[in-house]
Amino acid sequence: MGRIGWWPGESGVPDPARPKANGGRAWGWWPMWIVTVLSLGAYLALSLGRWRRQAAPSWDLAIFEQAIKGYAYFKAPIIDIKGPGFNQLGDHFSPLLAVLGPVYWIAPSPITLLVAQCLLIAVSIVPVMMTARRFLGDGAGVLLGIAYGVSWGFQSGIDVQFHEYALAVPLLAFGLWALLAHRWVLASVMTLLLLGVKEDLGFTVITIGALMFAQGIRRWNQATKWVGTHAGLTEEQSAGVATDAGRQALVGAITTAIGFLGTLLILFVLIPSFNPGGTWDYWGRLAGDGSDISGATGAGTALGNLPDLVLTLLTPAQKVNTLVLLAALVMGSLVVSPLALVAVPTLVWRFISPNNGYWGSGWHYSMILMPIVFMAAIDALRKLRQSRVRHVRTYARVVPALACAFGLLTCLVFPFKDITRASNYEPSSRAGQAAAVLALIPPSASVATDTGLITQLVTHHTVYWMGPLSDGVIPDYVLLDPQAGWSSDPGDPAQLAQAYYQGTTFETIYDESDSGDPGGYRLAKRES
Repeated sequence: MGRIGWWPGESGVPDPARPKANGGRAWGWWPMWIVTVLSLGAYLALSLGRWRRQAAPSWDLAIFEQAIKGYAYFKAPIIDIKGPGFNQLGDHFSPLLAVLGPVYWIAPSPITLLVAQCLLIAVSIVPVMMTARRFLGDGAGVLLGIAYGVSWGFQSGIDVQFHEYALAVPLLAFGLWALLAHRWVLASVMTLLLLGVKEDLGFTVITIGALMFAQGIRRWNQATKWVGTHAGLTEEQSAGVATDAGRQALVGAITTAIGFLGTLLILFVLIPSFNPGGTWDYWGRLAGDGSDISGATGAGTALGNLPDLVLTLLTPAQKVNTLVLLAALVMGSLVVSPLALVAVPTLVWRFISPNNGYWGSGWHYSMILMPIVFMAAIDALRKLRQSRVRHVRTYARVVPALACAFGLLTCLVFPFKDITRASNYEPSSRAGQAAAVLALIPPSASVATDTGLITQLVTHHTVYWMGPLSDGVIPDYVLLDPQAGWSSDPGDPAQLAQAYYQGTTFETIYDESDSGDPGGYRLAKRES
């Protein structure tokens, strides 16, 4: 069987269930590369601007750098910030971070991770635009590509620095591209790789596999009905469709099974084997009351009462707001496509959690939803364009323009609003203080600290969290930033260090409060 044009994997066998091409390729490839490069530039400006301002929103970048540093030098991904000798695989199962090890080995710096994240997200624009262009035409492909590139999920994720979800974005984009192209094995491989990104993505893998299986079974059952009908299939062509559908169902079943077994293995065997407590630390975040749902009793409490579950999923209003923002990305069109179901596992675990940090449109939790939302929308729009209802067809044709307009409008509210401001690229007003205090800490020394300068320390130092998480070690230095979330003034760093690390002697060697700056950095050195 031959192949049609530039769309890989599409055979020449007529198949009423196969997405039909609705657009041309008169514009060539240059619009896709322009959108990709411009989006990458915006990502880098936002990400590196925050780095230059020394505005670390959390400890995530430092933790991931410690893990990737371990992989880069063929060691375990130890994240001492979470606890001395703590293996990252016992926190979140993200062995795929190892692919960034060689890059970090060449350029050991947190900036390497920030640039890598921007590149990973930018690369995902390619399959989205390819799919949109194929099914909806050049113009719609460009409009949806722009909407996808500036989508608020990416803005929010990039603004809070590096996260392992960045690895999932291109995998989902290329996996769903392959699924719509009927390249079942490639779709399965891309999907199964998500198991190595983060443990919660196992449920996404199961969903994609189940959708592939269900569609394959439906196509197989319908194949014989298409013989001699308006579809015009011969018996030989029908057999070809049935064979491809059977392959789809088989690959879907295998993907689902591996996803299910892999998720069980990760949650109940692999993570506990690396975790000092012998369990996955986040069970409690999946129960509405914060209890552990790893056992049957907890799971029954959380899932047994459906009305309470629905109420939990939709309250408070912040959750509904997130759903509205997701739908608005593509003017609600995604609901027509079964691919929209791929987003459900992520939304459910986020909304069932008592942690309000998961509910909104901030942070990195919506990054992985962007390729799902847009691929589902493309699949939906190509169906709606074939509707017999004129208004539905009109709606399907204006959605790309409306989505692009909405995406650009969000840039006035979400983090992209900062990339046009000169202040985004100005060094922190405390840059001189930061350089002075960091110069006092020799390379390879161990440091206990807070979020203030934690990302600046990890590359050349052993870094611990200041407090109970560093129990069992005595750092060489203690570095404090009173502006880094302390509930009250931490006071003299030497006294605080000696209180935490009993039987030691520390000396304060840098304290900006002595010169009249109560919010300045403070550094103590261990003497004995």
